Amino acid sequence: MSHGVVYPTKGRVHHAVGHDRAMRPEEEYRPATEQEWTEFEEHFDKRKVELGSCGRPYGTDCPHEHACLRCAQLHVNPKMLPRLDELEADLEERRKRAESEGWLGEIEGVDRTLQCLRDKRADALRLTRITREVNLGMPTVAAPR
Repeated sequence: MSHGVVYPTKGRVHHAVGHDRAMRPEEEYRPATEQEWTEFEEHFDKRKVELGSCGRPYGTDCPHEHACLRCAQLHVNPKMLPRLDELEADLEERRKRAESEGWLGEIEGVDRTLQCLRDKRADALRLTRITREVNLGMPTVAAPR
């Protein structure tokens, strides 16, 4: 079901709330089988990775061969920020080695991964600021007048 999607049609606009479903064959809306439901749940279990979770859509393979730091679908869990620091230090060492060996392609690859890592860190830090707990105190109820 589409919510809030607007399609122009012959000079007028309509919302596609029930329209999409009415256009599809009824058999596509049958209840899921036990096997289909198990596969669906397994997909979400496979989205759990070391640094957080993968946001790729259901039924899709990882197009980046699990190079998660470079993938826009990786959502870093803020608890894993210390691990990002470890990975960054390792990448910096790899970059130094690549420079000393003259491996220009390796330098380029490490630089790209470092940039992605730093972007992921910034996103995770932003989340920690947004989701911080705030003590609002205990609510009180005024006595009736």
